[in-house]
Amino acid sequence: MSSIVIRTLIIYILLSFSLRIMGKRQLGELDVAELVSTLLISEIAAIPIDDPDIPILNAIIPIFFIISIEIIVSSLKNKSEKLKRVVEGTPVYIIYKGRVLQKNLIDNRISINELLSSLRSQGVSDIGEVEYGIIEPSGTLSVIKTDSTPLSHPIIIDTSICEDTLKSTGYSIEWLMKVLKEKNLCSSDVFLMTVNDDGEINIIQKDGPSK
Repeated sequence: MSSIVIRTLIIYILLSFSLRIMGKRQLGELDVAELVSTLLISEIAAIPIDDPDIPILNAIIPIFFIISIEIIVSSLKNKSEKLKRVVEGTPVYIIYKGRVLQKNLIDNRISINELLSSLRSQGVSDIGEVEYGIIEPSGTLSVIKTDSTPLSHPIIIDTSICEDTLKSTGYSIEWLMKVLKEKNLCSSDVFLMTVNDDGEINIIQKDGPSK
């Protein structure tokens, strides 16, 4: 019995330390890779507790290996917006300017009943109140009502052009290049560029010299 208690305590301390290092958010905010890592760690951690004959190192080594992979991938994602989009995915409009995008609902395997239920859970009783409904990379639904401040759409994120957003908002690469030229900038100079529904543009330049 004492062996099981000691093993459990060691695994508890290890998991607490691991999750703190990995900088975990709430469960609903985890992306796919983070969720997989968390599930794997929890499964591996349970093995030496369930079977005292298995050396505890059989759990500690794989857990540290998974943590290392997660930290490396997270660091690479923060340095590359393209990689971040590949790993985490991108936000998807399912309601755009008050219009339900039925194809996007189908592509994301969301029924209209599920959409209505999600809206009700956020205090929206009538879908007509919604200007934008966006499925975030974490899988949560963000709702912008018709009487809200005009939504800002990301056009450039950390030097990477969001071509899907350009297309969905009705802008073009040519328009973007013209705007940047007028401001004596190129995409590699831009940390964040957004345009809202009123056509107002906001640009935050990258710190330091352009890459």
